[in-house]
Amino acid sequence: MSKTIVTLGELMMRLKPPGKLRLRQAQAFEVCHGGAEANVAVSLAEFGLASRLVTGLPEGELGAQALRFLRAHDVDTSQVIRRPGRLGLYFMEEGADFRSGCVVYDRAGSVFSELSPDDIDWNAAFDGADWFHISGITPALSDETRQLATFAMEEARRRNIHVSLDLNYRERLWEYGRSAIEVMPALASLADTLIAGRGDCTHCLGVDGEGENGSQVWAESLTEQLFRRYSQLTNASITLRNSKSAENHSWSAHLRTQAGSYFSRTYEMTAILDRVGTGDAFCAGLIYGLVDARKPSEALEFGAAANCLKHSIHGDSNAVSVSEVDALVSTTRFGQLRR
Repeated sequence: MSKTIVTLGELMMRLKPPGKLRLRQAQAFEVCHGGAEANVAVSLAEFGLASRLVTGLPEGELGAQALRFLRAHDVDTSQVIRRPGRLGLYFMEEGADFRSGCVVYDRAGSVFSELSPDDIDWNAAFDGADWFHISGITPALSDETRQLATFAMEEARRRNIHVSLDLNYRERLWEYGRSAIEVMPALASLADTLIAGRGDCTHCLGVDGEGENGSQVWAESLTEQLFRRYSQLTNASITLRNSKSAENHSWSAHLRTQAGSYFSRTYEMTAILDRVGTGDAFCAGLIYGLVDARKPSEALEFGAAANCLKHSIHGDSNAVSVSEVDALVSTTRFGQLRR
């Protein structure tokens, strides 16, 4: 399959105390790199697709280290802008049992957050592109990145490139004077594929489903409303998570296309290692399944299995192959999967 996927977003450094120590207890940190769109780019590259990340990184050692991370995963870095400035950081505290994890951002004023549409060579950025992916995190960072996200989506549509948008609502990021509900509806109107977790559509679009929140009835009602409100959509997907403890989650996903409505199997995960980036793993898996021309139900199952596997992998990005995901799709091992 010869397809090129372009993503645009910030690549950060993640710092986490060893094991399940709290941030206030930390004497050392484990380091990795991540960010919503970067995680998608890495996953797609692991699946064997041509994957390009458009982003900004600082000059100097931290930027060089981040760039090396992308190149190690075969992500196309030709459109990474390097300039003086700082790298975005985030600190992660891992949850345990009934204590939730938490994230502390330190990304204000990063190189990426100050990029404007004029900084990007859009002909080069979208050269040969079949699909463009972005998340709601990018327009949440600054007014500059809001403009960048809007321009990028408009430019992709003008070039007849399929556009996917993961709403990915993060309340603590919307601090520059605009709210998600002011910004995201216009961006949703530029998407061909819309992806959201529970609560994202309410906070970003002012849309909610009918019935018990998180139920299949609710999810189908929600995607029906999304299709009515955004008539250009070809796909709308909702992810459904029920957390029993930090290590024990139930997870499934719903997809509506112009051809029908589908639900994935439910994964009962009882020994989660790292849930960060699991939504991005689902996005990458769904994108892969759709560009691979799989049936909608099969693309959804591929995305769900990719998400499940990411829960077993430390770090932000998913380090699994197509064959590993397909193997999980085709099995019901350990009796932990149910329809």
